[in-house]
Amino acid sequence: MSNEVSPAPAVGAVVAAEWNRDVLSVTGPDSISFLQGQLSADVEALEVGSSTLSLLLDPGGKMVAVLRLWRTDERIVFIDTDAGSGAQVQDRLSRFLLRTDAEITAHGWQCVAVRGESSASVDVSQTSAVLVGPCVWPGTEGLDLLGPSVSPPASAEPAPEGLLEALRIRSGWPTAAAEVTDDVIPAEIGSWLIGAAVSFTKGCYVGQELTARIDSRGGNTPRNLRRFEVAQPARAGDAVLESGGGDGEPVGTLTSAVRDPRTDTTVALGYVKRGASESRLEVRPS
Repeated sequence: MSNEVSPAPAVGAVVAAEWNRDVLSVTGPDSISFLQGQLSADVEALEVGSSTLSLLLDPGGKMVAVLRLWRTDERIVFIDTDAGSGAQVQDRLSRFLLRTDAEITAHGWQCVAVRGESSASVDVSQTSAVLVGPCVWPGTEGLDLLGPSVSPPASAEPAPEGLLEALRIRSGWPTAAAEVTDDVIPAEIGSWLIGAAVSFTKGCYVGQELTARIDSRGGNTPRNLRRFEVAQPARAGDAVLESGGGDGEPVGTLTSAVRDPRTDTTVALGYVKRGASESRLEVRPS
């Protein structure tokens, strides 16, 4: 049993699968300045036609959602986030709309995730996608296509069952109600998320103080998100133990797990206490 995710076979042929996302738009004369004060990214610096990651935090600096922002106009920003999180994001942003000339609208859009080493050369002209951007999962090649009705690219094969989730987990990408909960702070997910989604030069935004303080201390947190690969089946909620005699000491819990169809092993994510020995971690199926 190992907490190290060994190199998996390449995806091979370009594959596509639906990636359930909730999509919102923020429009109006104050849309950019409004989001600048609410989100961790520098929205004002985001050029039209570009996208970036951002975080929505509560006033105490805890996670509400991981967002991707798409600026399509001087006054329009689209937001995509995990399926099931859109209403929470809309409600949270709407609380701060007083005396603000901006409107938040939910859209019943689809997202198709294209994955594989040749994804960048895939023809997406016939997919009806409104937004097309590179995969945001760390270390994963691909494209994400969003729109009211999106078809997979003709050259992409359907992804085998479990593959998209396995790629997500191997990349360390967090998802709502699993790795993203209201007791998690961004630094626990990883320094890569801070680097990709947080601006330290833009000025104030909701939840900024804790994020800046943790970063100034080197990102040290009581626990960290780690990846695992185990031979036997495992699932979210299984305990992570630190061996060393006896039955081992519980030091964490799995948050996501799936069988990788390429390796026939289970890949998983879980939060583990800081200081737990990498070489002595084991997953105990419940």
